[in-house]
Order: sequence, then structure tokens, then C-alpha cells
Amino acid sequence: MKGKHKIEVRSGRAVFTIELERNITILRGDSATGKTTLVEMLQAYETYGRQSGVTVSCDKPCRVLSGVNWELQLNATHDSIVFVDEGSTFVSSLDFARAIQHSDNYYVLVTREDLSTLPYSVNAILELKKTTSRFKRTYNKAYPVYDSLTASNVQLEGVEKLLTEDANSGYQLFTKVGEKYGIVCIPAAGKDNIKQKIFPMKSEKVLIIADGAAFGPQMNDIYRLMQEDSAKFSLYLPESLEWLLLKADLLGQPDVLEILKHPADFIESSEFFSWERFFTNLLEQRTKGIPYMRYDKAKLPEFYLQEENLERIIVEME
Repeated sequence: MKGKHKIEVRSGRAVFTIELERNITILRGDSATGKTTLVEMLQAYETYGRQSGVTVSCDKPCRVLSGVNWELQLNATHDSIVFVDEGSTFVSSLDFARAIQHSDNYYVLVTREDLSTLPYSVNAILELKKTTSRFKRTYNKAYPVYDSLTASNVQLEGVEKLLTEDANSGYQLFTKVGEKYGIVCIPAAGKDNIKQKIFPMKSEKVLIIADGAAFGPQMNDIYRLMQEDSAKFSLYLPESLEWLLLKADLLGQPDVLEILKHPADFIESSEFFSWERFFTNLLEQRTKGIPYMRYDKAKLPEFYLQEENLERIIVEME
């Protein structure tokens, strides 16, 4: 499955609206915001159809996955939007992560857990909120939790240190960027290490740079640290390093920029478990026949570190 999909679920007492564009979406919300009600309505519609009193408007079938036989249900489900309710313990298992890795479904996981087994985006963590209440019916919509953080611009002039997610090509690039501003660059060597690395530096003006397309499981902990009174660090979460290099238009391929405008229309969930993998594949494919710019995750070619190209990357960041 690929593309954007809008779901509207209605009954006599409630209306829920969710818009999806990625294969994994995390749905959260305070108690009594209707998360379980939404799943129950979908389950009732799946079982009884319109006789349930529920109507579901979506261009794809919506299914609910539950119980000990979830694997059998999943094997029989294709090209659908699959909901998993809070309390389904299998959702945090490696078996579930493996089962959905090459799936042609989209998944909406109602959970308060940080699912470290899954590479979901910071932008795919949604919160269900009541928007209005009229005609004895509540209207509820899902909104990105961290939208304001991930959309913010970078101000490198005020930064004292850069903390990068990886210790390879990303670290190489941002070390060069840091040198232009007199900023030291530190590698975390993995997104799971960022919390440990930033904790002793949280009162300094550190800029964390990580792949937003797969940083969802770590975002909760980092956001809590950001709320502390002494915290001064900030975040830069592009979709991925490869996305940034493509967005800076270093390749001079206009169709690439068109893909970046509407990536959901090009990313098939059965082929790419995360958007980060798609952008890596896209950059590798578009440069494999050009030796001097052929992309390598382990070591960045000198082409990307040239002064003119660094400037274009910095402009894209800012």
C-alpha cells in the first residue's frame, strides 16, 4: 500500500477522523478521548456492517487485529488499514515486527508504549483530541504530537555542539558543517544511545540530529528531557540524512524533488519498512552510475563535503 488515506468513522454519538500517510502510525490520547471507542466501532462495523449503526468512510478496508490468533488474522489481511487496540501485548514483540515488515497493509497502533522493535516516524505519532461537540455527537480528530518540533528551523549560529545519530556518513557530513561554525560534532553511534549521550549535556546548547523517519520510539524520552527547566538542547529531525542530501538538490535531477514533495505516493509499504529506507534506496539508485557521487552509508564521498555542496545543505537545514 502507498499514498495518503483518510478514515472517517461515524455513529450516532461520535465521529472520528484520522489521516494516514505512513505504514506505521502510533495513536495516543488521554483517558476518555475515545481511542478504545474508535476500535470498538471499527470492530462492530467489521462484524455487522451497517447494522452496527456505524459507518466507515475510507478508500481501503479497515480491520481490527486482536487476540491470540492475530497471526492467522494478519496472514489473511492484505491492502488494508489494520488497527490494534491498547492492551494487545503482541504489538511490542519481535514476532509482530517481523510479521509486518513486508506487509502491504498500513497499521494504526493504539498504544502508550515506545515500541523499540518498530521504525516509526516522529511525525506518525498522533494524538486523538475532541474538537467539537454538537447535536449530541462528539467530533474527534488525530493530530501529530510533535509537529511543532519537527518543523522548526535550525539556527547553527547559537549551537555549541552537534550530536549526530550515526557515526558514519552522517557524522562525516555534520563534522564538516560544524567546522564552518566552530562547533564540535559528537557521534551517538545509534539512535538508542542519544538519550544517554545528551543527558550530561542537556543544559548546553546542543543540537541533536537524527533520522526523524525512524526516531519515534526514542522521541518520548527526549521530549521529557526537553521539558526540564535546565534543558537548552534542541532537535533537528529531517526524514533522514539521505532525504537531506536529496532535498539539497545536489544531484540536479528535477524528478527527485517532485518525489520529495509527495513521498507517500511513491513509497510502497511492502518494499520499505520505513521512509528512511526508501530515501536511502533512492539516493543509492540515482548515484550508482556516477562514481564521484555514489552514495555509501559507511563513508561519504568527497563530493558531498565540497564547499558549494555543504552550503546548499546548510541552506536546506535553515
